[in-house]
Amino acid sequence: MATETQGGKLARFLAGIFIAVRTYGWIFIALAIAVLAISAISERESAHLTAIRPRVVPLADGANLVEAEELMELLAGSFTKPLDQLTLSDVDIERVEEVLESQAFVGDAEAYVDAGMVLNISVRQRVPLLRIIADNGQNYYLDRDGVRLPLSENYTVRVPVVTGNIVPWSEDYEEQTDHQLGQLMALGRLLYRDPFLAALIEQIDITDTGELVLAPKVGDQVVYLGRYDDALTPARLERLKIFYREGIPYEGWRKYRSFDLRYADQVVAKKA
Repeated sequence: MATETQGGKLARFLAGIFIAVRTYGWIFIALAIAVLAISAISERESAHLTAIRPRVVPLADGANLVEAEELMELLAGSFTKPLDQLTLSDVDIERVEEVLESQAFVGDAEAYVDAGMVLNISVRQRVPLLRIIADNGQNYYLDRDGVRLPLSENYTVRVPVVTGNIVPWSEDYEEQTDHQLGQLMALGRLLYRDPFLAALIEQIDITDTGELVLAPKVGDQVVYLGRYDDALTPARLERLKIFYREGIPYEGWRKYRSFDLRYADQVVAKKA
């Protein structure tokens, strides 16, 4: 009788273990998976980068204002250890992108580490819209977003050059109504968006009275555009395009020394 009682207890014990395993086994499995995952993550975090591959997306003409080597030097200065000794845990992707975007010619930077432990970097450059060479000695680019850029040691961008009586640079010029730099940005965008005008205009000179005088890339003519106006300036440039396309072919551009757009609905052309 005692033997049967002990046998029954054993059976109930084993049955309890079976039920517990069947009921809570998934918890043990989940814990095991979690431990393995944490171990794998820790191992990856401590692994060294195998390479850093920066890529600078060229401008439309294939040129670079900043080179990959310059970005590597900038990146090296932001870490406390050599780049070839970095582990994954040393690399904060967001911080890497911020460091690269602090470079004047970088508009946007994207970085990621791939399965091969390679830090891949892709950089989009800022695109100059105008070059400012002012009588006050200032010399810089304005990009398409209105950001001031220094001159590049790698490449000189062929964009319309603004010369003459230009106001000094002001960080808040976009917040000021009718600021000259804001008007120049508006004019630059008009020229850039129109293939004909972009190919035609080489220089914008600002007179002491604040009027705009354009110089075409071909010929010795000048174009008197007058003061910038949101409504009048686009209309005047449209008249200039029509005159170049329909009027000049009959006479030839070499016969003219100036075109004056300041008069309503007409182009006053003076012959050489």
